[in-house]
Amino acid sequence: MRRMVAAVTVVVAASLVGGCGLLGQSWDVQMEVQGPGQATVGTKFAGEPDLERDPGAFAVATLPVEESRNVGFGFNDLEVRDAAPGTRCRILVDGEPVDEQLVDAGGTARCHANNQEDGE
Repeated sequence: MRRMVAAVTVVVAASLVGGCGLLGQSWDVQMEVQGPGQATVGTKFAGEPDLERDPGAFAVATLPVEESRNVGFGFNDLEVRDAAPGTRCRILVDGEPVDEQLVDAGGTARCHANNQEDGE
């Protein structure tokens, strides 16, 4: 019984750290918001709670904003609210642009990137 519990614990722990890039592939993810003035910006890197579930992920910021992390597989989201016309969000993965969006008439834009393990 102890061996079974230990084996399950190891499998669960490996799956958790694998999603954080501690095991397996990792990516350098850079999020940018360019534009005039201020905007409300929310970031979600792979392994973090979804933006809809984490209201603390949003903050009013003076633009431009840039944030980078090295992460494992998973979803990366960047959301901009209450931004001036011409403001754009952009996500780069390992230096390559993956998504770039201009804010709509309501001052909102969303960018998204999905890190995937090679060979899966």
